[in-house]
Amino acid sequence: MLNKAIMYAKLAWVYAKGMCGLRRRVYDLQFVFVPEDKTWYIDMPWPGDRYNLAMVAGSNHLLKFLDKKEEYRVRVLVRPTKERLSQLEDDGFFECEKLFSRLLRGATYKVNGLEGFTREIWICPVTLTVLGHYPKYIYIKQINIDAQA
Repeated sequence: MLNKAIMYAKLAWVYAKGMCGLRRRVYDLQFVFVPEDKTWYIDMPWPGDRYNLAMVAGSNHLLKFLDKKEEYRVRVLVRPTKERLSQLEDDGFFECEKLFSRLLRGATYKVNGLEGFTREIWICPVTLTVLGHYPKYIYIKQINIDAQA
């Protein structure tokens, strides 16, 4: 019972820190595929159940699409913004435009500028621990897994 209370307190702290903390302009994120689970996960420290970090509802399809070499790892630069920054597309970023969101139910995005990928993606509330909010636009650029940002 005490362990669960501690875990929930840690989760509350992680969310509060993400939502109220200083936000960066660009995030360097890595995702991994676990064959035993047949599931993609964001690779980040997390005090709760790892299934809360699972990529589902289109995000998993996006990661599979980006994992052309079948390395079971995808590393991306993520640039959240309130405004459309189409100049980033010249730098190799593709755009995700928010269609709708609910604080505790995640957000749905339309993917623009990624040739061959036509699905919408859903991102879960764990996004709030990383980005602090559901931005209107998210620009994503895949980078070499071993490259330094």
